[in-house]
Amino acid sequence: MKLSTKRIDILIRKILAVYTSIAIIIFIYLPILILIIYSFHVSPYFTVPFQGFSLRWYKALLEIPEIADALWNSIWIATAVTALSLALGIPPGFAIIRWKAKARTAYLIYLMIPFVIPWLLIGVADLIFYIAIGMPLSNLTVILSHVTYSIPLVAVIVSARVFALNPSIEEASMDLGADELTTFKNITLPLLFPAIASAAIITFAWSFDNFIITYFTIGEGYTFPVWVWSVLGRRPKILPVINAVSVLIFTASIIAIYLIIKIGGKESIIF
Repeated sequence: MKLSTKRIDILIRKILAVYTSIAIIIFIYLPILILIIYSFHVSPYFTVPFQGFSLRWYKALLEIPEIADALWNSIWIATAVTALSLALGIPPGFAIIRWKAKARTAYLIYLMIPFVIPWLLIGVADLIFYIAIGMPLSNLTVILSHVTYSIPLVAVIVSARVFALNPSIEEASMDLGADELTTFKNITLPLLFPAIASAAIITFAWSFDNFIITYFTIGEGYTFPVWVWSVLGRRPKILPVINAVSVLIFTASIIAIYLIIKIGGKESIIF
């Protein structure tokens, strides 16, 4: 009976793994593949069969200056949000683990609240707040709003990694003569690098492609998602150009993730 139950459990796991893999391929990777293919389509329309390859839409990027402005705004806003979120989110991630169980649970619940609040509500609330205090809408207000919901993400990811660390490694380092700063630099930080890198990637991606909160808090400026929203209805032939930009963003993301993983592997190899 025990053997039969074990076999059933293994079978269920395999079925779920296959189902998850197929679902990811169909709903994520297949649409991305179609987007990549049609970014090279000679026609500005989605037509079947494929009418031929062309680089015209990648060349068209240079003819639309607002794309570069939108991408630059998105990149530097996301970079600022990531830096601030890491600076403000990593310390609580350490502190949470040192607290008592009840205090830790209460604070984690407090941190998780922004995750369940709709972005629409956050965007409208921030807009009303900035108007109430007389703060003009700009890239700064967007950054402040994005940081609000990004700090809990960083804190939760880092705290999970800190919780999994073996404290005896740090204790052994200090027993061998290293001070706390040296231990943190040479022992703790390399072990935390995967979590910090993951938090940075997710935070940057959230900020870069956020539309709802950005739309309510950016004022007269625009980021790439806001620009895409503004041109889709009035410039129907712009879609292939957006596909081309998306392919470049996707490629840059893959390269960045690869480099981070490679660096993280080198940092952690001694462990």
